[in-house]
Amino acid sequence: MVQQLVQSRHPHVILRGKTYYFRYAYPRHLRSLCPWLPVEVKRSLRTSSFSEAVSLVESKKSLLHVLSCCSDSSLVEELCAILLDFSDGIKQWVKAQYQALTGGYTKPQVVSVVKRKKTPRGPKLSRVWSEFVAWKNWSDRRARNNQVLFNNLKYFLGDIAVIRISKADIRSALESISKLPVRNKRPYSRMTIREMLKRNIPESDLISDKLVKEHLKLAQGLFNSFMVRERDILQVSPTEGVRWEVQDRRFGCLNDAQVRGVIQRAKTKPEWFEWFLKLALYSGARRSEIAALRPADVRFCHDTQRHYFVIHKGKTKAAKRVVPLHNKLVEEGLLDWIGEGSELIFPIAANTPNRVTDNFASLLDVHKTDMGERLVFHSTRHTVITKIRSSGVNTPLLQQVIGHEKTGAGVTDRYTHSFQMKDVLSVIDCITYEA
Repeated sequence: MVQQLVQSRHPHVILRGKTYYFRYAYPRHLRSLCPWLPVEVKRSLRTSSFSEAVSLVESKKSLLHVLSCCSDSSLVEELCAILLDFSDGIKQWVKAQYQALTGGYTKPQVVSVVKRKKTPRGPKLSRVWSEFVAWKNWSDRRARNNQVLFNNLKYFLGDIAVIRISKADIRSALESISKLPVRNKRPYSRMTIREMLKRNIPESDLISDKLVKEHLKLAQGLFNSFMVRERDILQVSPTEGVRWEVQDRRFGCLNDAQVRGVIQRAKTKPEWFEWFLKLALYSGARRSEIAALRPADVRFCHDTQRHYFVIHKGKTKAAKRVVPLHNKLVEEGLLDWIGEGSELIFPIAANTPNRVTDNFASLLDVHKTDMGERLVFHSTRHTVITKIRSSGVNTPLLQQVIGHEKTGAGVTDRYTHSFQMKDVLSVIDCITYEA
């Protein structure tokens, strides 16, 4: 009843909870003149007193009259910023504008007043971002990562007043960001965004949809959580209703003919890469796991009379494991090539992992399967797992060798520990790519 009474007598005053708000619907001619204007704006009056709220809104009557008669788009933006400012400092400016409009001042006096009292058009994007960063208090690493995302957003949105950023601007920025390449790969790592946009970026080098969505999530936090809910800078976030669908970019696996082909072509590459590739194709180990191996990690099991290698850490807790060394690699001389010592077996792969990625990509005739799945170095892991599963190997044995958590047996999984070397030999021995 109170809210109805307030709205009938004072249409620009509304009660939400225990706090009064100022509400104003922009006339249609203003929205035609300035398409970036929302249908209406709301601003908290930060008071629970009805009389104080009415007094604050009454002070805007002159300004509302000026707005209703305005036909200058540049002045509209200035007036809109003042409309949401309830500080005492602008009352004289509003009074002067009203008197000028109604003939109380001569034209020269109006010009001089406007120049003296010109008001900013609202905070710019970079300024609000600085306040947002301070408000979030991220860790150093998180702050650095988010700064990169914001720099991309700012480049395509522009460092403009945040009230001018629309939903269409957000969508356009995301579309543009999706056409950027990954930054951890040469030559893009040393390029500016402007330089990147001038290049014809191959699809394989583009950033993932998941990373584009990270930009949207950051924008939602900045505009919705901070500008709308926390600071009342905006009434409606331009990210509201914006979506970015993550496309299925699953990795594919190689067929036997493709495996034989890449192994043959790898002979033209540096010797370290040839062994690196074979070790991946006959173990299913991750790129980072192989790159971290040292000669001391390759050991001999007296019970089985077989060599194996130890992975000390990896992507998950289950990544710590022992993996039998395929007999084919031993027969071809891998152990002699590794030798002894304390240094990394593959220092180049450890220091510049993209060398592995690039070398592998150059071995392929096609970079997608018939199903549209991507073929990259990580496809060697998918290939091994698919090969082993097709042979009917017990799933828990497979999970141990490839470094996945043992699942699928309910509470029994809690009682299942590491299998012995003799139990998992069959997992590796079933890998063959012969014609």
